[in-house]
Amino acid sequence: MKKIYAFLFLVLLVVKLEAQTTSVTYTASTENFSNPERGFYHHKETHSSSYSALNQTSLRNYYVNEKISLILRLFYLEDFINSPISATYLSNMQADFDKIRNAGLKCIVRFAYSDDAAAAQRDASKEQIIAHLQQLKPLLTANADVITVVQAGFIGSWGEWYYTDHFGMNPTAADYANRKQVIDALLTAIPSNRMIQLRTPKLKQKTFLTTTALSSTQGFSGSSLARVGHHNDCFLADSSDMGTYNNVSTEYPYLEQETKFTPMGGETCAFNSDRSNCATALFEMAKFHWSYMNIDYYPEVISEFNTDSCLEDLKKKLGYRLQMNSATFPNSINSGGILPVSFRIQNVGFASPFNERKAYLILRNVANNQEYSVQLASDPRLWLNSNNEIIISENLALPNTIPAGSYKLFLNLPDASSSLATKPDYSIRLANTNMWEATTGYNNLNFTLNVTSALAVVDNNILTPVIYPVPTNGELIVEMDNIADFKAEIYNALGQSFGLKSNIDNNRMTLNTESLAVGVYFIRLSNGQNSTTKRFIVKH
Repeated sequence: MKKIYAFLFLVLLVVKLEAQTTSVTYTASTENFSNPERGFYHHKETHSSSYSALNQTSLRNYYVNEKISLILRLFYLEDFINSPISATYLSNMQADFDKIRNAGLKCIVRFAYSDDAAAAQRDASKEQIIAHLQQLKPLLTANADVITVVQAGFIGSWGEWYYTDHFGMNPTAADYANRKQVIDALLTAIPSNRMIQLRTPKLKQKTFLTTTALSSTQGFSGSSLARVGHHNDCFLADSSDMGTYNNVSTEYPYLEQETKFTPMGGETCAFNSDRSNCATALFEMAKFHWSYMNIDYYPEVISEFNTDSCLEDLKKKLGYRLQMNSATFPNSINSGGILPVSFRIQNVGFASPFNERKAYLILRNVANNQEYSVQLASDPRLWLNSNNEIIISENLALPNTIPAGSYKLFLNLPDASSSLATKPDYSIRLANTNMWEATTGYNNLNFTLNVTSALAVVDNNILTPVIYPVPTNGELIVEMDNIADFKAEIYNALGQSFGLKSNIDNNRMTLNTESLAVGVYFIRLSNGQNSTTKRFIVKH
């Protein structure tokens, strides 16, 4: 039997909701701007025979002037096809990652042993690749904050898994088993919160022995299957995208579902008058949730996008493009109380953010700029492109430490890595006018909330409920004049609501708490004009 203990932590929480709530509407922006882990990228490769280091000034110019936040860093290891990677090469790699981080960019990473399809020099053995991955693991782990995704690479010319000396041009079951060992080693070499990409849908299906696409419950689960996405490096080249597809009737639906939960991107490799056009590009990028694309290759296709007047549109739509349509807030809330918020967001981009990222409501005190952050439960990775609005309605528990005062509200979508969380370049900017605060990376919600103290009384119409704990039967009793006119809502500290059976007798409301787990809860009583919130604790 559970026992109920009522505690008036801050005495009675009282508020008179005069106008109840305010809805704020926002204006969509047409501006192209940098946003992390999405958009066009520049291809930057280097070779072990002559290491070409990145230039930090050039990288920063990509971000500031071209509105590009990504590069593909292709590391060729031709000199190490039969030997360990040298300390000098690894040191050069670390210097590159430092420059990427200092410039505010991220990178797509790929490793390969050859940029030539000629035999006997296309890749290393399975054993050598796995040994190289063991060498690379500390480097990849230390720099995962600026690595958006890792393409499987290693196998075949250009790391594209086709022209290979060791893994079968027409792979057998044994060849696929060997390829799977490389995938497993790569997934082990990078942190569990990062994904990899394979070159074709067939490669993932054959390697993992399934033709069933990821379900919503599998997506973002952290399993090996859920951590493998796709890239297409011959997009729009011909009817099969130069062998990317074997059977579009089955692989198109598979890829459409898979890419709701995994990264998708790539490049074009040839111009085809029947496919290399805006209509096809826009349709298929939306269908397959493209997050990024090479701006450098293939030049004729990029030129066609410009001539056909969709290049600027693609710059905005690759990946996510989140615009806030409206939001609703209460005008006033007690410190330590429950703050109900509602956001209406539309993702007009092709994809959602695919790396983990949290959303936070920031409250900034108007008088002293002191800030308080409250995490939302909603996962931005699920804010996928839709013709409908994404409605996020949550009840947020405010910290008890927030003093009374006026607070400007902001939405913050920072990077999940602690090294980047406070850097504005790595926070998501909403596609709205008059919202972006460049110095912090916050999105200004253009609303000021009044936070009152626990003893605040707005007028003489005071609610005075009294909570009686009844340890013997797991019931919570609330006594108040005219309680029959009030609705009772139960929330936990995360804002999750619980429906409890209740009974009203005279001015007493009895609630059965047997279904509640041990923890801190809030009971909110409201009659549409007045409300009050009190805390209680459930213990065994």
